[in-house]
Amino acid sequence: MSHFMKIAFWATVAGQIILLAAFIAVKENTLRTGTSVLLQTVPVDPLSLLQGEFVVLRYEIGEMPDWARNASRGETFYVFLREDSDGVWRERGYQRGKPKSGEVFIKGRVDSPGRLEFGIDTFFIPEGTGHIIERSRDVKVRVAIGSGGTAVIEDLLVDGKPFDPNRPVAPAIPPRDPPRPPEPVRPAEVAPPPRR
Repeated sequence: MSHFMKIAFWATVAGQIILLAAFIAVKENTLRTGTSVLLQTVPVDPLSLLQGEFVVLRYEIGEMPDWARNASRGETFYVFLREDSDGVWRERGYQRGKPKSGEVFIKGRVDSPGRLEFGIDTFFIPEGTGHIIERSRDVKVRVAIGSGGTAVIEDLLVDGKPFDPNRPVAPAIPPRDPPRPPEPVRPAEVAPPPRR
């Protein structure tokens, strides 16, 4: 290998390491300095819920308003958020242009007609633990949102508690016994007519 090829190889490796370190630094900065919000997820088709060792997440705030449903795939929208009395942050408006600072907003891109994705749409789980999430009634996600609207997942809450792969799972609700058929109706005994 020539001297030039060695330099080019090591420069490429160093460049990739620098890019990876910068990506991690941005995510860590968002976790450290971002606004922590709790987002409600919405049910996902069970067939697409688990993809390998990742859970697919969809959010209430990802449902676009009627006026924006014709937006092009990849188009950027900003969703303004407000905290409800139950601690969940909900949508209070959508905007195409970048909002002014001072408001809490999350940046999303049109993923499919009428839906936004926010870069927080998958969550790594240990293999074989997806059934915990599939059987839960309530899944929320705590995210940190940076000043530019980028978000990073802090925690996944399943039925109000942080996701724990060792958590005992409530048994699936057994199917109810089918109702018993009604007792057959016996014909009333009819007395023979009186003889004359």
